[in-house]
Amino acid sequence: MSIRLLQNCIENRHLFDPVPGFESLDFRHNPRPGLREFQVFDEIFAAGVHRTANIVGAVSSRFHAKGLLNGHDVKRWINDHPGYDVYVVNPRPQNIYLCFNNFDRGQITHQDSQLQQRYQEVLNLAGVDLDIVNVGRQHHGNYGMCSYWFGSERFWTDIMEALVLPVIRLSRSQLGDDLYAFLHAPTPYWGVSEHRAGALPHLLERATSLFINTRFQASAIHYARTREEILACCLYPFERELVETFGDQVDGWDRSGCYDDAAMAYFRHANQHAMHGRLAYMTRFPLDFGNGDPRPRFPWFQRNAVTNT
Repeated sequence: MSIRLLQNCIENRHLFDPVPGFESLDFRHNPRPGLREFQVFDEIFAAGVHRTANIVGAVSSRFHAKGLLNGHDVKRWINDHPGYDVYVVNPRPQNIYLCFNNFDRGQITHQDSQLQQRYQEVLNLAGVDLDIVNVGRQHHGNYGMCSYWFGSERFWTDIMEALVLPVIRLSRSQLGDDLYAFLHAPTPYWGVSEHRAGALPHLLERATSLFINTRFQASAIHYARTREEILACCLYPFERELVETFGDQVDGWDRSGCYDDAAMAYFRHANQHAMHGRLAYMTRFPLDFGNGDPRPRFPWFQRNAVTNT
């Protein structure tokens, strides 16, 4: 099975020093930064690059810094699990223990209680048949972030033609001023970013997970991590504490598929705790994945390193 793992290189420093196991994709022209990775997908699809191997993926230069995996890890995993149309990596597996689904988290992150309703309006205008309001539980078996996926020609064709292109081609006249501003005006975001995007890439990123679960459920696989690997991905002390304290209970709920009042109360409280905790930390210690793994630079990681020596 042939596999091409591309790293989207926006800056010179990324072009000449890709994450091990990835092939540099020169995207320094960066014509539509507000689309983030979806402008890359658009050009890859138009040029037919998605047909140059059995499985093709294109991810940001932050792939390793976020999820602590390199291209060799990904290739090994794909080769060990042949036959799928799409391979999904979640760089923040700890989120599974912090919120019921990504949209509960997003309402706090983006400071918008009507976030899903706005997303749905956009999808409806684009003619995308996807319910983004009634999402349900997102867990290790159906959740991805940051557009970290690697797909077959079939998957590329379906997601581009049925989701990505219809959304990014919506005009201002089709959207109206309010929805156009929602998609393209800078949205609240706590991390360090070279370009402050609107809601459009966040919408497409979140819709991608739902699209995969709706259209490719039987031919998708999500990267599985051990508990220690999940803990290693944690960025803040409270994330680690939630995973260590409640991880077994959350995993049990997910195995049973039953989320009773106690489970929903946990997710509600954990989401508030974790997202407001992130706000408290990130406004004082900016989160920047653009220069490698930020974890060792945080003072709480440095204290732990001293304690463990």
